[in-house]
Amino acid sequence: MNLLDRLRGGGDPHGLAAPYALDALEPGERARFARHLARCERCAREARALAEDAVRLAWSTAAPAPAALRDRVLAAVRTTAQEPAPARESRLPPRAR
Repeated sequence: MNLLDRLRGGGDPHGLAAPYALDALEPGERARFARHLARCERCAREARALAEDAVRLAWSTAAPAPAALRDRVLAAVRTTAQEPAPARESRLPPRAR
């Protein structure tokens, strides 16, 4: 058993609350754990708390954009050549055109 398997609890779904909360599970594992959450209140509480903690951590490191950023972006948009819009086919029947 490798380290990742041990961290995930082998085949035991109870060890998947943290990777589930961090959206770090493969799709199959995520679906399996989601089914487990429907039956296990303890894991549901743990996953919910860990997800809330992850959001708090993300917000605690967020920094406001520099004050001049908006002006620089808008200036770049004004001076950047735009690609033409793709040609749209008419939705009218051939006789009505």
